[in-house]
Amino acid sequence: MMTWGAGWTGWLWMVAGLSFVVGVVLVVAWAVQRAGGGPEDDALTALRARFARGEIDATQFEEMRRVLGSTERPRERDRVGLIGLLLIVGAVVAWIVAGATGSSGWNPGWGGMMGPGGMMGPIGIGAGPTAPADTSVRMAGSRFEPATLTVAVGDTVRWFNDDALPHTVSATDGSWESGNLAPGQDFERRFDTVGSYAYLCRYHPGMVGTIEVTGT
Repeated sequence: MMTWGAGWTGWLWMVAGLSFVVGVVLVVAWAVQRAGGGPEDDALTALRARFARGEIDATQFEEMRRVLGSTERPRERDRVGLIGLLLIVGAVVAWIVAGATGSSGWNPGWGGMMGPGGMMGPIGIGAGPTAPADTSVRMAGSRFEPATLTVAVGDTVRWFNDDALPHTVSATDGSWESGNLAPGQDFERRFDTVGSYAYLCRYHPGMVGTIEVTGT
């Protein structure tokens, strides 16, 4: 059963990415609005034009400018820009925290687990691989490579996250789960029963794979 602590770094990566995108959109919208001016700018421009044409004198110009300034509401576009900037900064900080936590190999709340067909447990960065090359799966470009791997009963399959994003190795039927795998982390599972084992990444549902276990 998955606990909150197991995948919090993965959720942090995703929330940070969403915050960064929203922040960039808000900052761009703010910049466009600033470049295009606003109703207050138009009113002040018109007031200056009247003064230049001699329709009002300097005293009237200053008085009307003060009135315009006193009735001017706080500019929402400036607030939008500030919110966008804060979201971007927050996203960067969140990425730093998630990266530091993931690189430490800390993956709380998982420990060892057992599912039908074998035993498994997450392996942190620096752990020596025990699975041979022909029973390894690489995670890169949000894909499992190879997508289908055929092994013999009793073989151990090793998944290595060689991507820039966190992933999971999760049985589609929910019987086994790797937990969050930060970039550089790996996970192993031994398959002791013949059968077909479909799995996916919980963070990227389109990222799927299959382990075919044969009797020989």
